[in-house]
Amino acid sequence: MNQTDPFISRQIDLNLDIGQGPAHMLTEQEILQYATSVNIATGAHTGEPAITDKAIAAAKEHGGLAIGALISYPDLLGYGERKIQLSNEELRATVIAQLGALAALSKAHDLEISQVRPHGYLYQQMLSNYSVAETVAKAIQEFSNWLILVGPVSPVLQEVGSWTNIRVAFEARIDLRYKADGSVMPFDIERDANLDIETATARARDLVYKSAVKLEDEKDIELNFETIHLPSRIKNSVEIAKLVRGMVLKPLPLKTVDYEPYLSEFI
Repeated sequence: MNQTDPFISRQIDLNLDIGQGPAHMLTEQEILQYATSVNIATGAHTGEPAITDKAIAAAKEHGGLAIGALISYPDLLGYGERKIQLSNEELRATVIAQLGALAALSKAHDLEISQVRPHGYLYQQMLSNYSVAETVAKAIQEFSNWLILVGPVSPVLQEVGSWTNIRVAFEARIDLRYKADGSVMPFDIERDANLDIETATARARDLVYKSAVKLEDEKDIELNFETIHLPSRIKNSVEIAKLVRGMVLKPLPLKTVDYEPYLSEFI
């Protein structure tokens, strides 16, 4: 078989959110074996230090995983999904505080965090809100030049990453539907929470083998991404993670990327 076949040579990261509380712990543990990167809840929308510590330990047991922070607006009541409004100063402070908390606990396990992924309403805002995206990116850059921002495919994030000189890794979503411009639609509990295996398989196949997603009118659009998000809070999430991992022949943790092009000021 041709060694330049993109089906063979394509390297994709598989990221998973963990540490999201006792209700999700069992499912997260089942999916962990299929992930190459994990994003650990930092306590803003869910989780507490003891749960975060256990999540880090579980990730370390699997070995080779990229460890990241799952950040959000401070919203324990709404699980990070409510439309919280913060000033740029407040948002900067909460991002840095969340990164610091996870970094400290990770250090106790002789680990370092390598990426940051927004959650909930913050995730949605970073699709199109330049002010929010830039504030978060600058806070990440201020904390560490080496961290990777994982987020939805978005020209806003691409531009902001360039402005702030931080690495942005775009993620593809199997659990969400897409708009014609390549952006994801907000989670709809009635349509997205009960994703069937047949639909999930078709979406995964399009992503892994064609780097594409199918719109509701059946039209395919190309998607530029480096990581696929493995959902853990929907029906069939374990089966979906297993089938995606089976399709990805060369899974690649985000922490193994080449940083040189993104750190020009140090060269």
